[in-house]
Amino acid sequence: MGLMTSIPASLSAFTSWLAAHPVAGDATFSGSSVRYQVARYCEYLAANPWPFADPLGDAAARDGAVSAYREYLDTFNAPGETIATVLVSLDRFYVFLGLGPVRVGAVSPPGPLAARGT
Repeated sequence: MGLMTSIPASLSAFTSWLAAHPVAGDATFSGSSVRYQVARYCEYLAANPWPFADPLGDAAARDGAVSAYREYLDTFNAPGETIATVLVSLDRFYVFLGLGPVRVGAVSPPGPLAARGT
């Protein structure tokens, strides 16, 4: 396995990019909300290193890490709408990183979250 992408540097670059590319027209996904959700995910990655590949540099590892994070949020009984909001924020982060959005089938159980449509 090669070098891992720096989580703090990726978050910092995303935060700067997000300030210059605000999320327009939807208060639910405002820049501060997106940054907050992505920062919580980055904290999760730092505390739970992905052993097989770099989730900030590899699409398959991205999907696995986001799926694990989704399950982590489920342990706190987070509502489906909240999890869907988090996943949209993570899609924005991964598009910024050049990996594209997370594959829905990789993270969504059958049911309402599968209708996210990305």
